[in-house]
Amino acid sequence: MNIIMTVWDFFATNILTQPAYFIGLIVFIGYLLLKKPIYDAFAGFIKATVGYMILSVGSSGLVGNFRPILVGLKDRFNLHAMVIDPYFGQNAVTEGLQEQFGRTFSQVMILLLIAFIMNLILVRLKKWTKMRAVFTTGHVQMQQASTAFWLILFCFPKLGSTPILIVMGLILGLYWAVGSNLTVEITQELTEGGGFAIAHQQMFGIALFGSIAKKMKGENSKRLDDLKFPGFLSIFNENMVATSILMFLFFGAILMVLGKDYLVEAGFIAETQNFFFYTMTTAFNFAVYLAILQLGVRTFVTELTNSFQGISNSFLPGAVPGIDCAAVFGFGSSNAITVGFLMGARTILSDWCFIVDAFTNIGNCRFRSCILR
Repeated sequence: MNIIMTVWDFFATNILTQPAYFIGLIVFIGYLLLKKPIYDAFAGFIKATVGYMILSVGSSGLVGNFRPILVGLKDRFNLHAMVIDPYFGQNAVTEGLQEQFGRTFSQVMILLLIAFIMNLILVRLKKWTKMRAVFTTGHVQMQQASTAFWLILFCFPKLGSTPILIVMGLILGLYWAVGSNLTVEITQELTEGGGFAIAHQQMFGIALFGSIAKKMKGENSKRLDDLKFPGFLSIFNENMVATSILMFLFFGAILMVLGKDYLVEAGFIAETQNFFFYTMTTAFNFAVYLAILQLGVRTFVTELTNSFQGISNSFLPGAVPGIDCAAVFGFGSSNAITVGFLMGARTILSDWCFIVDAFTNIGNCRFRSCILR
């Protein structure tokens, strides 16, 4: 038993929770099951792994691009906010299990294994369960297994290890199977038969708003790509141009409010550096990282969907892989990400302005909040 757990811990630590290698392993096994030569399977492993790493570089760059804004808003306006990060839960569990409950993190690994097996069983019994999505986003599985383990210990601290692992493993496996399965239809529609589902934190939200969008969709509804701007506005038909200009306006407005003096003091910009070109570089970097991310998506998704047929045909008939939500960034309208980001930013800024208006006596804020709305 100790040998099995040692092997499982090694696999979970070095492969399962490292999404690039986990996706690469799935591709490698899938191609072998399709009777592809081992060198083709190895090539698929490399392309899928490198593709996911490219995606990670792009997503990390996008997050890092916002650091001056997040830090600046907190420092200049005393805005005590926190970026929602699911890794906080995992880190807290890792540090607190032994201290609070006398448990080890290896039990989280066992919980993850039970939940993953439960997911596979439900998909294998698709004829009765109607489940067809296999949750393969390993790092998200680790986060959720950690949080689930902590929650059940918090609620039932005197419950024995075996009952905890079995009960929570079954519940978590059911959550993975049901949640990712709810995204199959909407993801297939978006990707025009991409052959995968979304397996991430927001599965039920995607399913809910996907169903709402379908009901709101009329006969004359148009796709974002169908909207063509006339005259000089036609430059916005190009994704890279539209992203760069819109992000320049977005970053420019906030950075101007923060001011160059603050950015110099905080170490984000050199005193001799031109503020205009710093803003433009920051905005253009957003377009660069977005292009990198989309390249990574196209690289690994193609390999994954092609190779998964081997797993589907051999063990899980009709199954599709559930993968990271960023995988859809390479599909649909090229401007969808930029427009979606701006709509989200608009909502956040308008809500923040209403909060300021509610708790201060700054009269002009009411006018600004109405304009933003």
